[in-house]
Amino acid sequence: MKRTFNIRLWFAVVALGLVGVICGASAYWVAEFITRSLLEYESEISQEFFQGIVAVEGDAVFGGPAPGNPALREFVRHLVKTPGMMRANIYSADRQVLWSTEKQLVGQRFADNPDLEKALKGERITEINSIEHHKSEYVALPHSGRFIEAYLPIRSAQPDHDVIGAIELYKFPTSLNVTIDQARQMIWLLALGAALLLYLTLFWIVERGAVQIERQQQQLARLQSFAMIGQLASAIAHSLRNPMAAIRSTAELWRSELPAGRTDVAEDVIREVDRMDGYVRDLLSYARPELSDRQAFDPMTIVDLAVAKRKGALQRSRIAVQRTDQRERRSTSLIDPVLFEHAVTSIVDNAIEAMGDGGRLDIAVSEKSKGRQVSIEIADNGPGIPPTLLTRVSGSYFTTKSRGLGLGLALARGVIERWNGSLSISSSVTSGTSVTITLETVPHRA
Repeated sequence: MKRTFNIRLWFAVVALGLVGVICGASAYWVAEFITRSLLEYESEISQEFFQGIVAVEGDAVFGGPAPGNPALREFVRHLVKTPGMMRANIYSADRQVLWSTEKQLVGQRFADNPDLEKALKGERITEINSIEHHKSEYVALPHSGRFIEAYLPIRSAQPDHDVIGAIELYKFPTSLNVTIDQARQMIWLLALGAALLLYLTLFWIVERGAVQIERQQQQLARLQSFAMIGQLASAIAHSLRNPMAAIRSTAELWRSELPAGRTDVAEDVIREVDRMDGYVRDLLSYARPELSDRQAFDPMTIVDLAVAKRKGALQRSRIAVQRTDQRERRSTSLIDPVLFEHAVTSIVDNAIEAMGDGGRLDIAVSEKSKGRQVSIEIADNGPGIPPTLLTRVSGSYFTTKSRGLGLGLALARGVIERWNGSLSISSSVTSGTSVTITLETVPHRA
């Protein structure tokens, strides 16, 4: 058996993976971009702060080591009070360490430091790192989280603005880290919400498409079934009409030869042949693809006519009929009265057979869609239809009757759908079966 393509399952799995990857990657990129941008900005602010001190204290800040340089000592006093400062080195233009949080480095020169070389050429270098206490080089640091490792070029206060030194700064911006963590959390939550919304929206669209495809497949199956019924009707007409015509002619000849008062049998034969011919005509009318002879009729007029013709059967089965018209005013629909009567008669006959001896048949008509449609519900209080059979009862050739063909509801549904209407069945084993016919109404003229 060929496996069908389950579009819902495939979309659910593939779309979930793609949406998750795309939104996750986007959230990660945005979070990293915001983190780096904020920390870069923090580094730039620090550089401007130190540059402002040099503008006040003068170029003497980088004139020599701290012990004999009061300007450098004043600069260091501001430096150590910088929020989040962990380590710092102050370099002169000749790469000598003028001051450091690690005293053993003061006075040394470092000629193999690429970042320092770039800083002395005027480029601000900023690296974003995270403190992880399981790493030996970060064991002595008091915090965990992101910190800035920056080389900040400091320019002269003189008009030439040459680079006169650089500051190597390790800074842990506590408040900024909190802000970054909150921003990253918000980004991930928004990404999760956006991914969920996008996934559910796409799934809803695919679900609607799948439902529409299933409906079209069901409609195609019904059309194919109806085409088979048409072929069956044509075969019946071709096979039975000629023999029936011969039987009727023979019965008429026989009746003409019988004496008066003894023609009952011959007339019964003629009447039954005519009834059979009527069934064949009706079957052909059901099966032909045209919209037949549609006229503007009040559907309830046809329903009342069909029920009136079945009055004898209803009385014999002791079934009471309750008719309710809930419309504000009389409405009409474009229908073929003959075919619609046959459709209603088929539904009523099924209700009579389902209820057996005694019951109630409720017929109610109401407006739908602000009067643009009319709904006719025919409900019985019989034993109902088991749920396992409910989806099959309106299909062709399905019947629970020993002598039935299973064409009644299938033909009724087919002609009603030709008129852009619908026929639906609901049933409960405790309350009976309800068949609802919905038809478009003819707009009232002003």
